[in-house]
Amino acid sequence: MGLSIDTRLEIVTPLRRRVDIEAASRLHLTGDAVHTVVFRRIHNDIPFCVTTVHLPPHVGATLAAEPALTSPGATSAVTVIAMVDTRFPIGAAEQSITAVPATSPATTHLPCPPGDPLLRVDRTYHSTRGEPVELAISHFLPEQYSYRVHLRRAAP
Repeated sequence: MGLSIDTRLEIVTPLRRRVDIEAASRLHLTGDAVHTVVFRRIHNDIPFCVTTVHLPPHVGATLAAEPALTSPGATSAVTVIAMVDTRFPIGAAEQSITAVPATSPATTHLPCPPGDPLLRVDRTYHSTRGEPVELAISHFLPEQYSYRVHLRRAAP
């Protein structure tokens, strides 16, 4: 949620309602419709990430009038999850990270050829009520992304 500090979001595919069975399933929806937006993040004029965000219909409908999400090429310093958080406070998130070969839309919107390695970061955000409110699938250029975590044992 802190990516907005020194980066900009640029809309690739504006927010729209569509059928996506896999995304709806991952969001634990009873129907197959979601709202989807695709954007890239830019730091110092270098695109480093392409993200596809899927939202449950009730969440997507609340963001449908946001100009930062509905116009191709629109830019914003705000993240989608920050917009969601103001309406549906975030209480938790699940994340998985893996390496994948570059495919579209990443190869279209990042400086990398097909097949180059990318870091895929999947995050499912849950509201404080426990409901999934966003599924974000991001593809990062590995030379532009670092992940740190501090691990420690629990007290006996």
